[in-house]
Amino acid sequence: MNLYEYEAKKILKFFNIPILNSYFTKNKYYIKNRIYKIQVYSGYRKKNNGILYIENFNNFLLFFKKWNNSSFLKNKINGFLIEKFIFFDKELYLSFFISNDFLIFLLSDKGGINIELRQKKDFLKIKINILIMNFSIFDFLSNCLINNTIIKKIIKIIFNLFLIIFYKQIALIEINPLIIIKNNIYILDCKIILSKTIENNFSNNISSFLKINYVQLKGKICCIVNGAGLALETLDKFCYFNKKCFSFIDLSGSITNQQLNFLFNFIITKKKILILFINLFGGIVSCIKILNSLLNLMYLDFNFKIIIRMDGSFSNYSKKNINCLKNLLIIEDSLKCIYKCITLLYV
Repeated sequence: MNLYEYEAKKILKFFNIPILNSYFTKNKYYIKNRIYKIQVYSGYRKKNNGILYIENFNNFLLFFKKWNNSSFLKNKINGFLIEKFIFFDKELYLSFFISNDFLIFLLSDKGGINIELRQKKDFLKIKINILIMNFSIFDFLSNCLINNTIIKKIIKIIFNLFLIIFYKQIALIEINPLIIIKNNIYILDCKIILSKTIENNFSNNISSFLKINYVQLKGKICCIVNGAGLALETLDKFCYFNKKCFSFIDLSGSITNQQLNFLFNFIITKKKILILFINLFGGIVSCIKILNSLLNLMYLDFNFKIIIRMDGSFSNYSKKNINCLKNLLIIEDSLKCIYKCITLLYV
């Protein structure tokens, strides 16, 4: 099912994706020096004057005379979206869509109304199972001469869009353009098509999709552990000190790098936590998988602290490679890890 642009932007705003302030109306409503957009299930609006800058009252009357109670390419117009006219430095294109049971991600630094005329070399294309390759996006945008601060904001938006697809069961989401204004970015126009899949409980979705035990709680500490015994021990220790975890995740031995990357990015972009506590012991999950996920995580901005206790296969190699990462502490003793997590809650 298609969504109108104003409906799509409501979803984006709910997921903290920056959009321009807009006003939706079905009536004649005149504001000088504003962009007026017809709301219809169709593209090519701008090429057919369905999106117009209104400079004066005469422009306004002509626009409404043409489109009010009318249709566009045989689709009924449902109203009008009014937005502020704004100058921008650069416009980008990005989209997620389903093709042959794969989720495809497209990115281009050459957004705008003629995007369909661009050549393949103008796009970064990634076929996604679960993993979003942050470093590929970072390298592509760096070569487009976009500064690192903006790139990190774009990567955060990209993953938020990915979460919307997973959480809201969306078949297609297209942003054209995403605009850059100095050190800020905004979604200027968007298109969303909902899939017909029934939405399930989000925790159940996460658990079944990643084949892990995911429990949503209400604290400020997220725990990632491996093995049922270690999970119960860790939770009991926090409960002893009367501290509640935000979410509790028990990893299975069959978890893949792709699934772990999704999990780590999910924690960053969707949930508000103060501490991420990773407690791994034994050979159930290879520590190299955690290492790869943490390295991928560093391309995103985050404010929480990471406490790691790691003792298992390739643990020494992994600890050596993550020891210099930001906001991260490696502690060998599990009880000292619990103490440190609790202490950092009050810093």
